[in-house]
Amino acid sequence: MKRSWLLSLLVAAALASLNMPAFAQSDSMEDLNSAVGALTSKVNALQKQGLSVEVHGFVQQDVINDSTQSFNETVGDASVAKNGTVAGDNGYTQYSLRNSRIDFLAKSDFGGWATKGYMEGDFLGNGNALAYPAGAGQETEQKFFNQPILRLRHAYLQADNDGWTILAGQYWSLFGWNMDYVLATVSEAPTMGPLYFRTPQIRIAKTFGDDKGMQVQLAASAEKPDQIDSQVPNINFGIRWTLNDVKGEFCQSTGAPKLMPLSVGLGLRNADYSWNSLTPVGGGAANSANLNYNQSMWGSAVAADVLLPVLPVAEGKDDPSIVLTGEWTMGAGDTDAFNGGGFGGNTALSTTSTGFGANLDPGIGGFTAGNFNLIQLQSLTAQIQIALPKSIGTIVTAGYGEIFTPNGLPLGNTVNDDRTMFLNVMQDLTPAIRVGLEYANYDTHYGTAFGNPQYLQWDAVDSRVQLSSWYRF
Repeated sequence: MKRSWLLSLLVAAALASLNMPAFAQSDSMEDLNSAVGALTSKVNALQKQGLSVEVHGFVQQDVINDSTQSFNETVGDASVAKNGTVAGDNGYTQYSLRNSRIDFLAKSDFGGWATKGYMEGDFLGNGNALAYPAGAGQETEQKFFNQPILRLRHAYLQADNDGWTILAGQYWSLFGWNMDYVLATVSEAPTMGPLYFRTPQIRIAKTFGDDKGMQVQLAASAEKPDQIDSQVPNINFGIRWTLNDVKGEFCQSTGAPKLMPLSVGLGLRNADYSWNSLTPVGGGAANSANLNYNQSMWGSAVAADVLLPVLPVAEGKDDPSIVLTGEWTMGAGDTDAFNGGGFGGNTALSTTSTGFGANLDPGIGGFTAGNFNLIQLQSLTAQIQIALPKSIGTIVTAGYGEIFTPNGLPLGNTVNDDRTMFLNVMQDLTPAIRVGLEYANYDTHYGTAFGNPQYLQWDAVDSRVQLSSWYRF
């Protein structure tokens, strides 16, 4: 805007001078060209040195029909309601714009470092939850959908120089790397199975290799601890290999298609959990000499991710593309990495009922037989995305996700397996406007407190049909 105004003023002044007899036309044009060139050079220099701010986002409208009343817009790692309950035996239809989003991006260069600050929010804020039937302290339906609460998604500073990246703030966890491997559902991400976790952190990464060929990226991060009682941050490590000359078109439902390289990533997550046990060692009456104060336990998990263009496409070509992605995880105590969800677990380990005190999020661990144990989790996701040529603008995605715990039932869980299957079609009407239609099936296995698969008692299923539209700006 500033450049256009200055140039317009200069051009107007120069044209006016052409009618002045004191100057020849050739001299005026020469002066004009010289002035325009000098002004353009100065404006470009100022832009390189100064701060550039961009505003983006999208407006999203969802129409969602579920066969049960188990979820709001986001399924996450929640479970399908049991049969024989109000929520499990009745469906509903939701109209929502709560996933609409806005973000701010500022960029500048300083001392050879390309820096940026980024902030992003949506309207899926954590206020009073909507529940059926409504009860005291719960949000009314009108307020929940028509007066949504703004929520912070990302807020971070990033600096890049010579392959080094330093990041501080709230961003995707290094465990699982990023959104490149998340199931591309029309339903608000995440659904059952994939890693999906934004958290405050400090991260440093180094990329080796050619950005037009093979690259290897090494990274480490110190992230906010899962448990407030812990004095030790979560410590994550990652390594990723990319082949930049083999790319396929891939996108999430909310983003424009872009060329993604073949990549394989590995991640390791370590979290410390602490507690004060009031259970006497060796039995007998409790006294200051035999209590297990200041106990701690490390929980670790590993993740493997792959993005494979099986029908690659070249830059600038209007060709179809097929991309496969997959993710596998195994670990203990890593429920927060699955959208802070996982399976319920013992949410409050009270000193009176268990002789055990701790602040833990649901699904991290439980107390049984006199011992504290972390809930073990395994997950698997896979999907195929077919993108027709951009001139057609049709994208088809089918996928599967599952999260499972082999030891959660005796630690307080009522379920031990959640899984989903989905198929969607998205159509880009313009570069900014997209519509999408999806069918998804969600399945939850309920079990007894014995944790033995042969005692599974319930198999609850939800069927969802969702029609969504987006306008990206």
